[in-house]
Amino acid sequence: MIEDLLHGWAELEKALPGYLEAETYANGTVEEVFADKAIRDALLATSDGYRFNLLKTAIGVRVDRCEIDMIKVADNERATERLTEIWDANEMAIHYPCLFRDTFTYGDAYVMVWPIEADEDEEGTADDDLVAGGVEFTTHGPKNVRVLYDPENHRRKAFAISRWALPKNAFGVVLHRADLLYRDRVEHWITKPAGNLAEADGWELYADDGDPIEGHDFGEIPVFHHRTGLPYGKPVHLAGYGAQNAINKELITMLTTTDSQGHAQRYQLLDPDATLDENNDDPQYVDDLDAGTVSPDGRTRGGAQATGMRSGPGTMQTFAGTKEVGQFDAADPKVFIDPTELFIRIMAQTTNTPLHYFDPSGDSPSGESLKVAEAPLVKDIEWLQVLQTSPLREEWLFALGLAGVGVKAIDVRWAPVQTAVGLDDWAVAKAKQDAGVPTDQTLMEAGYRPEMVAEWLDAGAEAATLAQRIALLGQIGTAVRDLSSGVALGVISEEAANSAVELVLAQVNASATADTA
Repeated sequence: MIEDLLHGWAELEKALPGYLEAETYANGTVEEVFADKAIRDALLATSDGYRFNLLKTAIGVRVDRCEIDMIKVADNERATERLTEIWDANEMAIHYPCLFRDTFTYGDAYVMVWPIEADEDEEGTADDDLVAGGVEFTTHGPKNVRVLYDPENHRRKAFAISRWALPKNAFGVVLHRADLLYRDRVEHWITKPAGNLAEADGWELYADDGDPIEGHDFGEIPVFHHRTGLPYGKPVHLAGYGAQNAINKELITMLTTTDSQGHAQRYQLLDPDATLDENNDDPQYVDDLDAGTVSPDGRTRGGAQATGMRSGPGTMQTFAGTKEVGQFDAADPKVFIDPTELFIRIMAQTTNTPLHYFDPSGDSPSGESLKVAEAPLVKDIEWLQVLQTSPLREEWLFALGLAGVGVKAIDVRWAPVQTAVGLDDWAVAKAKQDAGVPTDQTLMEAGYRPEMVAEWLDAGAEAATLAQRIALLGQIGTAVRDLSSGVALGVISEEAANSAVELVLAQVNASATADTA
């Protein structure tokens, strides 16, 4: 529908400036901000060679901790094997971290899932493993792909738009393509030469690749939205833009004044009462060699001849009628460094990123202090994981459906955001166990997966049972020896001693049989 095309194109254009701004701050290419236009015009070029990209830290620390540990189909080994085959063919271990970086940088990113068959790959460009997998995943940034939602219900997708520019044609004209993706079809559109992209008469259906409207029976729009908020996300570093601008301003200005440190601006004050009779001038030598100012290699030493304005070893400068000379000192670097440290702390606070990530050379907190410092970041990352879990389940349910494997649920597991690594962490865990907290609970609180904890505890229980049995056998051996001494002394009869040993052994064997059952 042309109305949807124009609406989708307009929404892409409306959101584009914000995405470009987020990209600029993430890449560290933002320009220095000037309050005065005249100063801006005079000094803008000085910032071209300086880049202080601290804000990327807020993005990177979140990407590093949003690590998919496992995606599987619970209690369905065959479906999990098929999922793994598609995962490996599409190299999702590489593409998902890149997708999450785009998601956190822009606030939005998209995954498109489409079936691929060998006979459809006429040019032979697809990887053999990808064709064997039967399903292709492609990731897209939000500058040219967008999901539009039902205005009456933002939980439901209305359609998706994907756009791209074609190479210049023979006449030097650039045409644009756009696809509209619906639950039952895909519409292919192209701009008319010199057409207005914002008007209906600037577009026409594109039929060169086949039918301009391609039907399908997916029952789902094959574009899945990863985001940092609802219905659309925001860059995770958005709140730090101002602090980054301030840091750039302080450091660029400091470096600009560095030239004054090596090439100071000097001054000379004249004495208004001085008599300029030239009695202090050096004699007018006829020959430079007689003046002693020319070295054997022919270079003049000490500046110009016949004047008191020479400089260099063994010379003296004389300024006739001069009252005072001096130089203007450059600004103290602390004037810039102290405010910069303040703005870094502001950036840490506004982006919920602990300060020690911006200054790893300083004293990093440890133990309980580290947990307190990272608590806002951990909560933030856990929320981002929740937001990514939903599209992950949707796209893999859809992919398995395309592969002919019908399942109802996908199990997504994330690597722990925070794990116990220091002595203080384990001391706290031990104190909890000593206080009666179950071992499995303390291990899960330390950041280990429930499956791993269960496996450890099962192995530990078996080892503990074996150790108990060995100790019991030692105790039985000691008891038998004591009974033998009692029989020898006549304290107990041999029949009674044998009966006691048989009873104990029978109970031990029964207990061992029950443990292994």
